[in-house]
Amino acid sequence: MFRRAVFSVVVCLVLVTTAVGCAASAGATGVSQSIERSITVVGEGRASAIPDMAEAHVGVEVLAPTVEEAAAEAEERMAAIMAALQDAGIDEKDIQTSSYSISFDRYPDPRPMRDGEVSQRESQYRVSNMVRVSIRELGTVGAILDEVIAAGANSVYGVNFTVDDPDEVRSQARSKAIVDARAKALELANLTEASLGQVLLVSEVVGGPLQMGGMSVAREYAGAGPISPGELEFSVRIQITYAIGG
Repeated sequence: MFRRAVFSVVVCLVLVTTAVGCAASAGATGVSQSIERSITVVGEGRASAIPDMAEAHVGVEVLAPTVEEAAAEAEERMAAIMAALQDAGIDEKDIQTSSYSISFDRYPDPRPMRDGEVSQRESQYRVSNMVRVSIRELGTVGAILDEVIAAGANSVYGVNFTVDDPDEVRSQARSKAIVDARAKALELANLTEASLGQVLLVSEVVGGPLQMGGMSVAREYAGAGPISPGELEFSVRIQITYAIGG
């Protein structure tokens, strides 16, 4: 009788284990089918904004026979540039050194060599000092560039326009991207005679979701001239996976 009871318990355990295993297998199959029966689309949204801030890189590049001379001249000219920026109303927090470099340049001797002569080379040291300037009054961009160039700047580039707080316009682009993604998913579902279900996965596409149009200036000084900030465009891409039914 004891053996029969033990046997009954073992049989019951086997049955329970089998039932659980079958249920788990069925659940896994359901999840697998749910994942397989889906549509993944990428929606794109764009929103425009009027820029309210400009960034410019200004500075000096000096050549001299010795590193001391080049560094001293660069320092003197940069001091004048910094003073011009402050006089123009630029706050110290909006001025940041973007690069500083010292290099040694060699130039071949232009004189023809005679037999047995070793080529002599002239050399100069190059010192470059650049600062990134944030200009919050767009109407003053041209005047400020004129001031820093008059103060001694001989290198001006990368005048880009942006917005101080892009979150709102970025959100607008994101909302449009989601609407675009759903429209694409509905079209695909209709074409395949399927019904669109709930959202399974949402992700913002990595790799430059923000696209901005601006202006770049790199030229010899001839007066800053008219500078137009234009309009910026923000582009956001959203990837969404929807469940589908038959």
